[in-house]
Amino acid sequence: MQAAPQEVWERPFVRAHQEWCSAFVLELRLRDVPGPVIGERLGEVEGHCTETGEPPSAAFGDPTDYAREIDAESSPERVSGVWTIAALGAGQVLAMLVGTAAIRNWASGEPLTYNLVQLGCLAVVAAALLCLPRVLRPLLAHPWVVGTALFAVVTAAGVGAAAASGISSATVVPVSPAVIAIGLFMVVLALSWLEYRELTGDSADDLVTSPLAPEPRANRAAQRSGWITLVPALMVPTYYLAVGIVFWVLG
Repeated sequence: MQAAPQEVWERPFVRAHQEWCSAFVLELRLRDVPGPVIGERLGEVEGHCTETGEPPSAAFGDPTDYAREIDAESSPERVSGVWTIAALGAGQVLAMLVGTAAIRNWASGEPLTYNLVQLGCLAVVAAALLCLPRVLRPLLAHPWVVGTALFAVVTAAGVGAAAASGISSATVVPVSPAVIAIGLFMVVLALSWLEYRELTGDSADDLVTSPLAPEPRANRAAQRSGWITLVPALMVPTYYLAVGIVFWVLG
């Protein structure tokens, strides 16, 4: 019976050189290289270092530079799940922002209204979320600088939308706030399910697995992956419910 492929994170070599291997894998992931291809490249690194006794930093240099070098030399099949997840996440956040605003108006007995300024602010939030795959690399390299800038943009958009809510030129949404609030919560749940499917549906084919002989403790990470991927998928629905309850109580 053939042993199942082993995720690279279970291998003693990868655990011993965690920082180098993590940076190497991350750079290839950001370049949309499929998991099995990444595993093959990391297996080559492990095989060379095991044979020569060198650490990967001495044998291959900077992990990010080496990942860029080998990616430029080959043309592996690309995956684009990161963009799908970004789009699903942006849709969830927009639905949550409108839905929780509808809950507030539902509780106060007022119709839901929107004006051009508020719609522009929502567009800014959507654009910031959709560009996350593009800024992920600089975000990881300079988390405080890039992260603070993104947070400032999203916060400014939120504050601007709230400040513009009293403008008289706002247009009344011709649908009951109750219908909007409940309907958009269903939308958020549906998008969360699609996000979970995207995170786990092809995971067996896109795991970063090693072509080398499996070590003991194989596939423990794979057994936990389903629970781990539930966390990002449930974040927005949970926040939607929490904010909705607060708005309902205060309304």
